[in-house]
Amino acid sequence: MNKKQYFFSFVLATMSFIAARSLQKAGVENYYVKKATNFQKEDGYFDLQHPNSVRTLPMGVQPFSDVTLLDSTHLIGLNQESGSLFVYDMDANSVSPFLPWDLGSKICNISTVDSTLLLVDDAKHIHFLSAPYDAASLTTLNLENEQFEAVSVCFHQESHRLFLMTSNEERTEGYSSSSVYAYNLNQRKLNAQPLFSISGEDIEAFAIQNNLIAPHSDLSIADDTLETMNFTPSAIAVHPKTNEIYVLSRADHSLVVFNQFGEIVNFTSLDKTTFSDPSAMTFKKNGDLVITDGNLMNPTVIQVKWNKLFQSKAGHGLIFGR
Repeated sequence: MNKKQYFFSFVLATMSFIAARSLQKAGVENYYVKKATNFQKEDGYFDLQHPNSVRTLPMGVQPFSDVTLLDSTHLIGLNQESGSLFVYDMDANSVSPFLPWDLGSKICNISTVDSTLLLVDDAKHIHFLSAPYDAASLTTLNLENEQFEAVSVCFHQESHRLFLMTSNEERTEGYSSSSVYAYNLNQRKLNAQPLFSISGEDIEAFAIQNNLIAPHSDLSIADDTLETMNFTPSAIAVHPKTNEIYVLSRADHSLVVFNQFGEIVNFTSLDKTTFSDPSAMTFKKNGDLVITDGNLMNPTVIQVKWNKLFQSKAGHGLIFGR
């Protein structure tokens, strides 16, 4: 083979490789789009004004800063200040210590992948802890290209991805913004580009367009006082019956719902009497919402029933009792 033929063969091989990678990327993206659009969404609603259960944690137990469902009656609760984990029995309202050994780094976020407990620490490690939840059943991976601080994580069953939500980025004209990234558990890789962004300005615009009350607070920027939303994402979870992504803002007692493409589909403000300091949330498999309240004087676990609609109203059913 002469030099010209060799060079031509090399170019063809390179182009084939690039085309294959492009097709692979497009195939993966189409797979996720197909998963999102073909999901059989169940119509229903939450009546957040009337939760079906409000339980105060036993005396001496500190509020949970993050929670994840272990089974139908048990939660794993994280106290982020100490990095300690607890098992909370929702029926018996009892708490017991969990994970008696030291991982070497402080646990910041928790989630579950089927029956496996997933722990994210401040050293950018993901720990996978499977039953019987002892040191021998622990696997640890690195979040090698994570360049942000994750304030909350959750598992997306349909695409077998982990969603990581960042803390607020630099404010633009008084509005907050943050991002949601996807970690592919099959490839054990964090996608470099965010799945979608969360904009306080977009949330406020959605509330105005739909005649919803959006909370406002005074914010000082460059000696100017602005009245704006203080939407500060603190928890993320995927609803198992709708495939929608719920994001909680502890700072302004707000809950916003996104579809799988990052488009806002609903928003509500939480009643401060019931949700005095909403800090974390998760969903039961039947669709019920579980929110923990971080009030130091009265830490609670609040359950709100998912009310299934057998006949859709206005195409999508009622959400938040509206």
